[in-house]
Amino acid sequence: MSESVVTPVRASAFWATIILPLLALVLLGTGIVSISLVTVASFVAVYGTCAIAGHNHTPNHL
Repeated sequence: MSESVVTPVRASAFWATIILPLLALVLLGTGIVSISLVTVASFVAVYGTCAIAGHNHTPNHL
C-alpha cells in the first residue's frame, strides 16, 4: 500500500484508540447505549483493530 494512504489511516486509528474509551463512557453515562455482550464485543473489536493499526504512529510535536 502507498505510504500516502497508510499514514492517515494509521494516524486516525491512533487517535481513535485514545478517543474510543472516552466516547464509550459518555455513551454509557447518558444512556444512549447499554452494556450487553454485543456492545462489549463490538467495542473490543473496534478498539483492538484501531490499536493494532495505529501502534506505529508517532504524533508530530511542534
